[in-house]
Amino acid sequence: MAPQPCVFSNADILDEIFEWFDYEHIHGHSLVDTITHTGYDTSMDVEIARRRSLASAARVCKAFQEPALRILWRQLESLMPFFILLPSFKKVQENVEQPFGWTSRDIFHLPDHLSAYEWERLSKYASYVRILYLSGPPALKSQDLTPESWTSMKVLFGDRPIFPSLRVLQWGAEWPDTELPGIAHFLSPTVDLVLLSCCTHPHQRFLEYGPRWQALLPHTIKTICERATSLSHLTTCMGQLNASELITTLSLYHPPNFRGLTLYGQYETPPLSLSSFMDLARIVGLERLTIKVPVDCSSGALLPPALDFPSLRHLRIPIHRENCPAYDIIASPRLQSLHIHHMEYSSVAYLRRVCSAWVHSFPNLEVLSFWLTPTESQDGVPTRSLLTAISPLLNLRHIRTFILQTVSTPLTIDDADLTVLSEAWPSLEELYVSGMSTPDYRAGSTAGLPGLLSLATNCSNLTMLGINCIVIRPEDASLLPASPVNHPLKELRVIRGIAPDTYRLVRENIFPHINLQLYGGDGEDGSYYA
Repeated sequence: MAPQPCVFSNADILDEIFEWFDYEHIHGHSLVDTITHTGYDTSMDVEIARRRSLASAARVCKAFQEPALRILWRQLESLMPFFILLPSFKKVQENVEQPFGWTSRDIFHLPDHLSAYEWERLSKYASYVRILYLSGPPALKSQDLTPESWTSMKVLFGDRPIFPSLRVLQWGAEWPDTELPGIAHFLSPTVDLVLLSCCTHPHQRFLEYGPRWQALLPHTIKTICERATSLSHLTTCMGQLNASELITTLSLYHPPNFRGLTLYGQYETPPLSLSSFMDLARIVGLERLTIKVPVDCSSGALLPPALDFPSLRHLRIPIHRENCPAYDIIASPRLQSLHIHHMEYSSVAYLRRVCSAWVHSFPNLEVLSFWLTPTESQDGVPTRSLLTAISPLLNLRHIRTFILQTVSTPLTIDDADLTVLSEAWPSLEELYVSGMSTPDYRAGSTAGLPGLLSLATNCSNLTMLGINCIVIRPEDASLLPASPVNHPLKELRVIRGIAPDTYRLVRENIFPHINLQLYGGDGEDGSYYA
């Protein structure tokens, strides 16, 4: 049977248009970190004013009232605006002290019976909610509700989700016995992104409730998978919990559309077991994997030589250590981006081995970013070209972004290196190499006209270039083209500055679209910085 045509009302059409404004955490404002809530207060102050204005417009302009209400209720940071729609939702206690020194809070009660008017009102606004963030300061939390209120939710809604059209749910759980099971009331089949923050601190609370956390978390993950059947990405902040059981449960019950997993940890987060990587490999459709929890670096004798992640496209890991086998066995022919926050190395030979392994495991890599740190002091170690350490990477022919940052390493990059890189990676769009030494081991770079001209000639798509400094040698002046090059590079980052004369020469002859600002100088004695 042919699919039936879908008829949209005017409000539906406007709703589809307004949905394009849902591109940020707080509509139209800077993205708020979902774990640390950085920038939360400022963004919320602006957002509250905007919402008040929108609410006033909805009351005044009847023609646009319905689409305005949909936008107004599309995103909630607390359950309070929703529950206070009910006349029977009452405050039963004020300024109740919380354990472990938490701020006192008011306690509310949700009845287990609603009038027909309350049901109609609740159902109308519940259908508008698409995004629910219950983790920030204003969120109505489980300790704000009487224990009977959670029972009332079960009586009122049964197995039906409170918000039937919800798509994004951020759930901050502080008390395992109420808040971990409580997430089930908000999991609808339409949810595709869940952010679960396990707030296990302070330490004395975890000592008391730790076993309950660890026992209930796998069941919570199973519930998320079974109820949010459209789930595509799960982000979890583990606190002091072990993520191994979470991964095992996820590998067994993940929905068919599941594509991404992000694990955050803290200093006290237990290390992820090596067997968890085999569980991760069983999630066949996994495309994005971010691991920011410690990893067990014990013997990898029980691990296979390689673990194939057939769909993995993006991989982020915190620390790559020489004695940690887990990350060395990951392989994916489809991987496009690899980001390593902190990569330790003991020798150039080890770096070459790792780079060779990446070429074999990720043959179609396009984006590579890592911070390189030696495990031992490099004082007195002779300088050598960066390419002697990473030359195997030149076999990756699809590189678009290469970012390498380091401090106090005896590796150098010069014009010859930039020429080789530009010839090997003609698709380069971003190249950022900082912290390299000059041959006499001073922090800087010996890049000059030959290297810049090679990049301009071979990398026509290059839009960002970052290096320590640029040195124009008098003997290279003859290399300047007879006619200026009109290369599209827009961003030049020169970490240690560029002299005004050098900047003008580069801008007028090679990269006319760059625009650096004078910093820390006066007139011709100043240096231009990106």
